[in-house]
Amino acid sequence: PPSLCPRAIYHIVTMSESSTRTKVSYGPPRMVFALLLGSTFAMGVEYAILMPTVWRYVQNNGGSKAFLGFILSGFSLTRTLAFVLVGYWSDKRPMKEPFVFSFLIGAVGNMLYGLAGGLNSLPVMLVGRLIAGVGAASTTLNQSYIARTSSVDQRTKLLSLCRGTSILGIASGPVLNLLLLKLDDKNVCTGRFCLDSMTSAGYVMVLVNLLLCFLYMIAFVEPPPQASVSRSMSYHRPGSSHGIQESKYKEIATNEPNWDDNPLDEGWGEQRDDVGAGWEPIRTVVFKRAGWFCLLVNFVTGFEITALETAITPLTSEQYGWGTQNNSFMFAGITAIALTSIVSTIVLDKQIWSSPRLIIALAQISLGGAFVIALALCGGPKVPVYGLLLFGAFLVYGVVLQGPPAMGVYSTMIGHYDKGVFMGYSQIVLGVARIFGPLFAGLTLEFHTHWLLFGILCLVYLATPISFPFVWNKITKHEDDEYCYSGMEDPSADVGDAAVEG
Repeated sequence: PPSLCPRAIYHIVTMSESSTRTKVSYGPPRMVFALLLGSTFAMGVEYAILMPTVWRYVQNNGGSKAFLGFILSGFSLTRTLAFVLVGYWSDKRPMKEPFVFSFLIGAVGNMLYGLAGGLNSLPVMLVGRLIAGVGAASTTLNQSYIARTSSVDQRTKLLSLCRGTSILGIASGPVLNLLLLKLDDKNVCTGRFCLDSMTSAGYVMVLVNLLLCFLYMIAFVEPPPQASVSRSMSYHRPGSSHGIQESKYKEIATNEPNWDDNPLDEGWGEQRDDVGAGWEPIRTVVFKRAGWFCLLVNFVTGFEITALETAITPLTSEQYGWGTQNNSFMFAGITAIALTSIVSTIVLDKQIWSSPRLIIALAQISLGGAFVIALALCGGPKVPVYGLLLFGAFLVYGVVLQGPPAMGVYSTMIGHYDKGVFMGYSQIVLGVARIFGPLFAGLTLEFHTHWLLFGILCLVYLATPISFPFVWNKITKHEDDEYCYSGMEDPSADVGDAAVEG
């Protein structure tokens, strides 16, 4: 209805009225959210197919553990650099463009990764992963889309669903990996093209990226323009032959309020004035609202999980003689624990007595238990199987548990500032962590120093529980533009149809 803000034309879930304003709970269009979940699922599959075989792939091409760290961190390096590009791109142009670009680049990178086996070339493998990293930057667009098309009360749930879908992709990966193991018996090799369980990790993702590219081109609906000066002045509505997309843009253009003439309240007006004013958005979001803590949680999450990903396959291979099949089963078990953590996040978020900071606190307890186990059982030259598995279980549960509430709170801290840019910042922090995590794990394993590996991981973790008490009161959901005024209710609406809309 015209009395609701422009973004409320997207899937309205619930409404509750007060004497002065209407609170709207809404989320992204179902079709687009299904596409977001599909691309998130695909990235999970890519991770799960690659991780059980990448160490053997590097070994077969003459690489070392240090090179394993370089190839995994190189992927994160280019991905992190591309976060800025796609985030800025999505704020200034139709979001479909960076999505399609990412999928096409991802297909090229994965093709090179697959061809590296037939070429027996570590440089080609590395270049393939670097290019694929640029394609994987599309994950920041998923979060940005949710942040721009959902109300505050829906974001933690939607982000948790995305994280859960990623975990489902990871769960499907080991099963697919077991099926791809049969390719090793077929000896499919023609010239420089070889198809086996290692190279197929790249070739499968070529097909998946091309499929996603096609689906986004025909079914993606652009989000409404952001409620910010910088956004509204630079955004150009694309001409589209798709009726649903064009109709949404027309409705947005019709109902978009004039911020200069119709300030709704003092808080919004103040925020409107400083949008894009130098460092003011960063000072407000990162420092005044304690967004730095959410970014710290993001860093710890990325560092811990990528270090574990890099170290666990060489560890199980050397310590227990496990091959690809056993590692696939291990990843499937860890995935089951991660799914349990996702369910816990969703259930806790629905409880009246719960809050994002409480969920983060529970995650810190789980991570603390993981490092007690690691320092007690896993620091010696011989790591017991049960010790490694217990450490991995507590670590994965805690890491997955704290991610959605931290990012949900962070997205509300952004307010009316450019969400694509600020969500890009969170992905940059995560990307930097994913660069240093594999490098650190690869180098420590090269020198056979298990105690150093687990000791540094513990020190990185301690940064969050030490700083958490200082920002406890600020880690809460902030109201942004979920409150939309009705002309009949707004005190300034004294001229009937000329009342403020939006």
